[in-house]
Amino acid sequence: MLRFFVFIIVIYLLYKIFNTVRQVKTEKNENHQFNSSSAVGEDLVEDPVCHTYVPVSQAIKKEISGKSYYFCSQQCSEKYLSEKNN
Repeated sequence: MLRFFVFIIVIYLLYKIFNTVRQVKTEKNENHQFNSSSAVGEDLVEDPVCHTYVPVSQAIKKEISGKSYYFCSQQCSEKYLSEKNN
């Protein structure tokens, strides 16, 4: 009977770990997603941080030292600026 309870506890813990990992992966992917309803044939720009290609109309544009940079998310923009300042 004790083995049964230990087995149930182990299964529950594995379930919780799996859900946590899945949730973290989902949150990470949401940070780099953009609206896919862009116009057909629109130019794509590459994010210099994560190298994701983003439609120009949906990219976050920053002017840095007179040059335009495009980012897929605010997180990538902030990461680039913090790395550039170091």
